[in-house]
Amino acid sequence: MRALPRHFRLAAVATFATIAVAVSAYAPAKKAPPLSPRFNHVMMTVSNLDSSVAFYTAAFDLKVAQRITELHVTDENGTATPRPVKMALLKFPGQEFVLEMAERPAPATGPSPNYQHLGVDVRDIAAAAERIRKAGGRDLSPIHTVSTSTGTVAKNMFFVGPSGERVELMQIVSGEF
Repeated sequence: MRALPRHFRLAAVATFATIAVAVSAYAPAKKAPPLSPRFNHVMMTVSNLDSSVAFYTAAFDLKVAQRITELHVTDENGTATPRPVKMALLKFPGQEFVLEMAERPAPATGPSPNYQHLGVDVRDIAAAAERIRKAGGRDLSPIHTVSTSTGTVAKNMFFVGPSGERVELMQIVSGEF
């Protein structure tokens, strides 16, 4: 069998390469591996899971990603023990960071000593504040303008959520947080 002339072979290779490049332009991009380490959630205890989920979904457009009613904890011997829980995992649409809530009895006084506040970045602090009030949040402070020694200027305001937790709204005016 005789080989094709060189110019036909080169044309075939060029055509194949053109097709491969064109197809790869429409192929879905490979997802980059997740950063490691990275923060992926904040866990907050609440005294009433249902009212807290209702508040955060109404105030911030969070979506319930999961509701968990039981955990199975497996010990080193392979024995799994079920534990009833009341938990919810909430996310902003299009984001992976999770706000994890677990219902537990409220502390005798004040917020949990292991939790100070939840900070939420907003574009319009006055509109966000009004939305939180309508969802049942209570003002803890008025809107303030704060500036840092590194040049960041922001407006902030604190609210109290349904379980007594503190929530800070922050609107960056200039700089970065």
